[in-house]
Amino acid sequence: MANKGNSRHMKSLASPKYMQVHRKEQRYTAKPKAGRHTLQKSMTLISFAKRVGAAQSGSEATKMIKRRELQVNGRSVKEPNYPLGLNDMVDVVPSKAAYSVGINERGQVDLKELKGQTEDRLCKIVQKYKAKKGALMIRLHDGTVMRTQNKELRVNDSVVVDKKGNVKRVLPLKQGSKCMVIEGVHVGSVGTIKGIKPGSANAVASVAIAQGDGKEFETLLRNIMAVE
Repeated sequence: MANKGNSRHMKSLASPKYMQVHRKEQRYTAKPKAGRHTLQKSMTLISFAKRVGAAQSGSEATKMIKRRELQVNGRSVKEPNYPLGLNDMVDVVPSKAAYSVGINERGQVDLKELKGQTEDRLCKIVQKYKAKKGALMIRLHDGTVMRTQNKELRVNDSVVVDKKGNVKRVLPLKQGSKCMVIEGVHVGSVGTIKGIKPGSANAVASVAIAQGDGKEFETLLRNIMAVE
């Protein structure tokens, strides 16, 4: 019988590199729900709980999540397969531990424990448009859509968002800005933008980046995020 619709499970052998799944220890792994982050750049909340040691098994992690003992970006989540991705902040209520979700130089998830509670999160603007009655809207890399009065915001700029969903600071993407590579061959690298080459009908916009050790490389504009 033909498969109707997307599968709700995922084989470990087919899991994205970002998840860092041991492909031969178990046949299946938890699959992130659609939305927010892409499948290739996300992990489930249940996998997170097991990875940081908050739960020893999937069933124990599920019970924790159902009891609202895990908070993502300041909000309680009850969905075990809720997708976590770049720059999400997670609080483990029972242990009062806090973590940020990042990406390492291998393109894999990097969970960093924070001191105290979670901080404001950094997001990249991926779309800007007008809604009904001329309302100016922006969509962030984690799927968040918010209304803004700031007409100076541009696609590819970064914003610092607090737990209440308010924009506290804007980090424009321009020459001299510090940035992090979030896609491509140089993923995980951090450097300073030395120049921006605008796109054309035959070429995609790219940037030249200089690292602290003096090395320089070029990558696509869509692959970077302003961090300072």
